[in-house]
Amino acid sequence: MEHYDYLIVGSGLFGATFAHLACKDGKRCLVIDKRPHMGGNVYCEQVEGINMHKYGAHIFHTSNKKTWDFVNSIVEFNRYTNSPVANYKGKLYNLPFNMNTFYQMWGVTTPEEAHAKIEEQKSEAIAKMKADGISEPRNLEEQAQVLIGKDIYERLIKGYTEKQWGRKCTELPPFIIKRLPVRLVFDNNYFNDTYQGIPIGGYNKLIEGLLRAPSNSPRRGETEAVPHCNTVSRDIPSEFNSGCIDVLTGIDVPINPPKHEYSLDNGGYRELSDPIAYEMLEARAKEMRKNPTEAESAFWELVSGKELGVKFRRQHVIGNYIVDFACLEKKLIVEIDGGYHSEDEQEKNDYLRSVELKSYGFTIFRIKNEEVISSPEAVVRKLQLALWLAEKVPLREGFREASDTLVYTGPIDEFFDFKFGRLNYRTVRFENEVLYMPNYQGNAVVNYTEAEVPYTRVIEHKHFEMFGQTVYDVPKTIISREYSTEWQPGMEPYYPVNDTRNNELAAKYRAEAAAEPNVIFGGRLAEYRYYDMAPVIESAVRAYGNRSRE
Repeated sequence: MEHYDYLIVGSGLFGATFAHLACKDGKRCLVIDKRPHMGGNVYCEQVEGINMHKYGAHIFHTSNKKTWDFVNSIVEFNRYTNSPVANYKGKLYNLPFNMNTFYQMWGVTTPEEAHAKIEEQKSEAIAKMKADGISEPRNLEEQAQVLIGKDIYERLIKGYTEKQWGRKCTELPPFIIKRLPVRLVFDNNYFNDTYQGIPIGGYNKLIEGLLRAPSNSPRRGETEAVPHCNTVSRDIPSEFNSGCIDVLTGIDVPINPPKHEYSLDNGGYRELSDPIAYEMLEARAKEMRKNPTEAESAFWELVSGKELGVKFRRQHVIGNYIVDFACLEKKLIVEIDGGYHSEDEQEKNDYLRSVELKSYGFTIFRIKNEEVISSPEAVVRKLQLALWLAEKVPLREGFREASDTLVYTGPIDEFFDFKFGRLNYRTVRFENEVLYMPNYQGNAVVNYTEAEVPYTRVIEHKHFEMFGQTVYDVPKTIISREYSTEWQPGMEPYYPVNDTRNNELAAKYRAEAAAEPNVIFGGRLAEYRYYDMAPVIESAVRAYGNRSRE
């Protein structure tokens, strides 16, 4: 049996870049992702002809020409320049803090006047601290006022920061704000980097380009397309591979051994349910088998014969859930998903459901309704790969049956089964709205800095890629209101929490990761670090370079 050089968990920037570089060297890669799409958090969803940044605004910026040239060799980037605006009680201020901001704040028109005003307010803050008998800031509020003064702190920092962190600035440590850049010039460009922009056509173009077999790949196939799986059979015959990168989305594979023991008596897994609950669930499952959806009927036709060589059960009770389809022999669950599974609350429910089912040792494979109906042959090919991969779990031990090396970009604490405890995150909830107007706020990013407005900012997505008249050529617009909140399991983890507890936990997990043979940990979740996009790509380049030299 052939197997891969690299099994890559996660198709975000780190995983996709690593796969691209490996493929250029003729290595075979299998990239898997539990989401129904490639790209991780940079994924864009098409809405009304606009690329919506589904997981929050992503603006590429770097001063590294090599990195800039690399991404532009995959897809050309546009001229977007990040120039956010702050809205405080209806009055607008330019960000970052520059002469436009100081004019809007105090009416000053020269750098000398602005500098004097800032120093005056900083002196007042220092004097107040001395009056209180302290010489160093005790919290973020004191730190910010020592750096920038009272007016800017109260209007542009305080409310926004308290919403972002979910606690008062007086309760936050001062090190969160180490410095506040002040520009005594009329320059609204938020970044100091030499290069910035957005991929023309959106970030999906970048990810698709990275996961396409490069033109100089020794193992490139005839097609340049990147289906969600250049699928392979259980024996991975080479004739099924169009290139050296295979991609399978919608698959959630157990990393660690099952937490529950069970037998296959009476169809299996009955003992995992409460007896009364089981009877109720089984009665419900029987009704569901009598009234399948169109997609469920189509999938049953695909798997009920002998072509796959395995037996599937439909509407089967496992634990506290009724799963759409289950192959008990291979411990693979297949869920046929409608559109509502992309909604926030349902995504959280699906996550909690998957956690329980994976604790029994099952791999979960999700397929969209429309794909089953419109592309049955592709679904069968993907299912073959899913069945093959399900034999390799738990992945932490079984990846060696599938590949030489595992590249892991998921949460580092999950990989080690939370042995030291869970790491904490901050997360963001998005409230998306399509508006029947071509231009809502005239800017991609507007921060709302007063505490009384519950969201932190509003993103108008079309301004990332549309300029001038093209803004009005598309009659609608889409906005996203962002709400910062505490992370809970089932929510998307966005920002590591930079405090003593989490830093100590992360250090323990990183030490474990460094000792894990033939496993490469990369990206924000696997390293528990905040990353901009360019440094993620640079990290993947380094990781592949180090591995290829071994």
